[in-house]
Amino acid sequence: MARDSRVPQATVLLSGGIDSAAVLALLKSQGMQVRCLFVDYGQPAAEQELVASSSIASHFLAPWSSVSISGLKVPENQEIKGRNDLLIAVATSCNPDAVIALGTHAGTPYVDCSITHHHAWQDLYDVQYSGVQRLLTPFIERAKPEVFALARELSVPISLTYSCEASGGPCGVCVSCRDRSALDDVSNPRV
Repeated sequence: MARDSRVPQATVLLSGGIDSAAVLALLKSQGMQVRCLFVDYGQPAAEQELVASSSIASHFLAPWSSVSISGLKVPENQEIKGRNDLLIAVATSCNPDAVIALGTHAGTPYVDCSITHHHAWQDLYDVQYSGVQRLLTPFIERAKPEVFALARELSVPISLTYSCEASGGPCGVCVSCRDRSALDDVSNPRV
């Protein structure tokens, strides 16, 4: 597909989960040219996430690539400090001419999912790229159920997504599995 320089370019950090898939669907629905990037930084669920990420990108006919980073100590079932910093930096290095889009949302306890974190990165971009580069976090003020509802509205193929922090999941106990279970319960109420 030829690139149209008049259409905004975006690189979506596509983990394979619902949030990043919804970002992809949203940006595509807004007419942006979107590329997807999966980053394997040694997370326990990297293999499952990579398959989900690639499948979702294919579903939306979006160019997809992956980057592997080795040598990091990644704790299992714990917060990975600086994870979004790493992802944003890698995406910026891979696609410096594109808006970088991330599926962070409200309601998480992690600092790197906060509005403050978003503003700090945008301030850094403004210094380094003279105000030309942008970090896009369209769900930063939306709670997970709102993101899930939008994903359904945008016809995100939920069955292709993967939401578990453990290898060989879904484990049913990690934060991502609990979120997914709660969302499934909301969308499929028991009678």
